[in-house]
Amino acid sequence: MSLLTGRRVAVAMMIAAGLLSPLPSNAKANPNAQAQAHAGVRQALDAMVAAGAPGVQARIDDDRGTWIATSGVADLESRAPVPREARFRIASLTKSMVAAVVLQLVREGRVSLDEKISARLPGLVRGGDRITVRQLLNHTGGLADYVRAPEFADPARLTRTYTPRQLVAAAERLPRAEQGRFSYSNTGYILLGLLVEKVTGHDLGSELRRRIFRPARMTRTYLPLTQQGIRGPHATGYYLPEGADPGVPGSLKPITRLNPSFAWAAYGVVSDARDVNRFYQALFGGRLVTRELLAQMRTGVGTPQAPVFPRYGLGLESAGLTCGEMWGATGSIPGYQTFSFADAKGRRRMTLSVNVQRNDPKVAPMLLAGVDALNRYFCGEPYTLPTT
Repeated sequence: MSLLTGRRVAVAMMIAAGLLSPLPSNAKANPNAQAQAHAGVRQALDAMVAAGAPGVQARIDDDRGTWIATSGVADLESRAPVPREARFRIASLTKSMVAAVVLQLVREGRVSLDEKISARLPGLVRGGDRITVRQLLNHTGGLADYVRAPEFADPARLTRTYTPRQLVAAAERLPRAEQGRFSYSNTGYILLGLLVEKVTGHDLGSELRRRIFRPARMTRTYLPLTQQGIRGPHATGYYLPEGADPGVPGSLKPITRLNPSFAWAAYGVVSDARDVNRFYQALFGGRLVTRELLAQMRTGVGTPQAPVFPRYGLGLESAGLTCGEMWGATGSIPGYQTFSFADAKGRRRMTLSVNVQRNDPKVAPMLLAGVDALNRYFCGEPYTLPTT
């Protein structure tokens, strides 16, 4: 899932109520703008931990090189530090990658953005003859989100293996949203994964490796099917059970091992910050899709979470920072929440991952601190909420 689902709603509610204010800047004036920005990012990471994150990592890649920072711990019991090159479940950043595959198929003339999904996947969803590929990509198809089904409510129960068609069937039992308006739905990306497999004749993981991971040199990235662990160094992932008080010691529960089949094409990829930054560098640098198609990826519809995350395009979302919009994605999955954004050409990239997923009202300051970290790097100043 993205932070555009329940986790970000908490932020939007706090903003609307006027309860959040900009984080103060404790960084001393520094003639070196880069050093000052890095100090500001460190402050924001510390603020995330103070707001309830067990641990957090951030990686910046730009023309000046690589900068990595961590705060908090990788494991609440061992108190081990967060690995500087930790892998994590990137959640809905997966959507950017699946969207890039679909856009490549569009470039090859094998798929049209405006074709109806029923043309390739007949009978799979009601009204598929009225829902286009474009609408699946930008969440305007009106499909229910299967993650809202009761069977997915408790992360501790995510142990069974789901097929993509079972996930779609779960969504079909839920009330639908209004077609043509933005309504975040992981179901659309499950359908897109099935579309890729139908058109190419290959499994989605193979197409991601061939079309995305290898060209972008993402050597630490993979799409697990049922493998429950995470390969390589990683922080323990945690979640807050429904109704639990995050301020009570021991309330966060470990959830690193789960059956990821419930996420698949919607939010199932495992990666690290280096590889994610490489992906957005390749995408925005024009190495994965054409400039014309990239422009369509950045043509966004409005979201209820404006002005913080105002628009969603084709697998990409925008962050409304004080110096303008940056494009990338956010992700949320049991165990991890992630922000990853880049400038227009992909020359400046930042990925931030925290090893907890929470869905409580008190999570808003933690998420806002993540936005502040982005703003301090890209804009060189603390994040402030627009006054209008």
